[in-house]
Amino acid sequence: MQHLIISAHPSKDSFSNALVDALSKDSEHNDVDVVVRNLYDLDFDPVLTSEDLAQIKEGRIPEDIAKEQKLLGESDFISLVYPLWWGSFPAVLKGYFDRVLTQGFAFKITENGPEGLLKDKKVFLHTSMGNSVEDYENKGILKAFRQIHGQEVFGFCGIEVAGHLFYPRIPTSSPEMKNKYIEEALGFYKTVLLDEEVVDVVTR
Repeated sequence: MQHLIISAHPSKDSFSNALVDALSKDSEHNDVDVVVRNLYDLDFDPVLTSEDLAQIKEGRIPEDIAKEQKLLGESDFISLVYPLWWGSFPAVLKGYFDRVLTQGFAFKITENGPEGLLKDKKVFLHTSMGNSVEDYENKGILKAFRQIHGQEVFGFCGIEVAGHLFYPRIPTSSPEMKNKYIEEALGFYKTVLLDEEVVDVVTR
């Protein structure tokens, strides 16, 4: 099994990157091959250009896009780790989706509508945020985050969303609370990676 971890946080000492390190070590401990793609470390270009589009339409995939597509295609399980900024993904992560999840690779258009091509894969989303879960639930938008961030991206491509964890008030959380979040996340992976049971969407 190959576990692809895609992360998008520019700070080396962030909770997101601590979680990535823990997920990577835990997967290796369970004899799972791990590939970590920190989009900031890679200096990934998030801008889909007219040249990119022209090449993709001609079946010539730009080299940096082709590399990410190869890793996605080879992976059985994907973890997405990112902070919630302005109700959405960091720009570099949104650009990753724009450039990498292309028609013909991630999906195709049929007579019956779009069809996802990245089937037999699972994804687990990890979203850190400044507000509490209750703040977003009271606004009625937490359900929208689950749908837009998970199903509208990965589900559209045929990938099963195995779970989505939200980590509240991270900027003001104590080191002990952050460690607790990480331990809880690792516990969910024991069921998902071992394919014992698909985890429902979880919030705290």
